Amino acid sequence: MSEAFVVFREALEGVLVVGILARFSPRSHWPYIGVGVFLAVVVSILGAFLLHRIASAHMLWEIGISLMAAVLLLSMVVWMRRRSIGLAKDLREIAQTQGRWIVLATSFSAVAREGLETVVFLRALWGMQERFSWLGGVLGLALALGIGVLLFVFTRRVPLQSFFNVTSILLLLIAAGMASYGVHELIELGEAQYGWAATLAEHKAWDLFSPLSTPPERLSWAHLFIEGKYYPPLHHKGWVGAILNALTGWRASMTWAEVVIWLAVFIGGVFLWRKQGPSS
Repeated sequence: MSEAFVVFREALEGVLVVGILARFSPRSHWPYIGVGVFLAVVVSILGAFLLHRIASAHMLWEIGISLMAAVLLLSMVVWMRRRSIGLAKDLREIAQTQGRWIVLATSFSAVAREGLETVVFLRALWGMQERFSWLGGVLGLALALGIGVLLFVFTRRVPLQSFFNVTSILLLLIAAGMASYGVHELIELGEAQYGWAATLAEHKAWDLFSPLSTPPERLSWAHLFIEGKYYPPLHHKGWVGAILNALTGWRASMTWAEVVIWLAVFIGGVFLWRKQGPSS
C-alpha cells in the first residue's frame, strides 16, 4: 500500500509539470517535451538497476538507502509545500517564453527528479517490507495519470490541495517508518559486535503479538501462516499489522531507539510541513 502512495505522489508531481508545460507551450514544442519525458524514464530505469545492485552488495548499503530515503522523502514533502504556490507560475512562464531546448530540459529534469526519488523510495520499501507490492505501484501511477487526464484533457476541477495535504501526512508516516527501519537494521547488524548496539537492542519499548506454533481454535482464521508459524493479526507479518508496517513502519517488537527516531522524524516533519504552509 505504501508503494501506491509513494508512486502516486511522485508521479502526480511529474504529471502536473508536464501538463502545465504542454498546455502553455506551442504545439511545435510538444515533441521536445515528450523526448524529455522519455529520457527521464530511461535515466530512472538505469538508476533503479544501479541502485538495486549497490543495495544488494551489503546490508550497510541497505541501511544507508533506508535512512537516505527517509531524509529525501521528508525534504520532498516540505519542499513541495513551500514551492506549490509559485511553481505553476514559473512553469507557465518557461513554456511561454523559452525555446524548445529549455522546455525539453525542464520536462527532463522534473520527471527525472521524481523518477529517481521514486526509485530510492521503492528500494527502501523493498528492504523494509516482507511483501513488496508491484501492483500498488502500478495503481499509484495509473491514478496519477488519470488525474492528469482529468485536469489537462477534460479540464475538470480536481481538489489537488486536499490530495497533497492527505498524501503529505501519509508520506511523512512512511518516512518515519523508513528511518525507524534503518535504525532497527543497524542495531541488528551491530548487536553481536558492539556494546552500544547490544544495549540498544535490550531496551525494548514493546514486544507484542509473538508468533504461535498453534493458533487459537476460534481465531485460527485471523492468523497468517508463514514458514511454520502463525502470526496474530497485529503482528507486522499479520493481516492488519502488515498494512500498518507498510504505512508507518510498525513492528511488533521495537526498541526505544527505533521509537524515538520514528517520533522525531514524524513530529519534526509535520512541524516543518506546517511551517512552510501558505500562511508562513
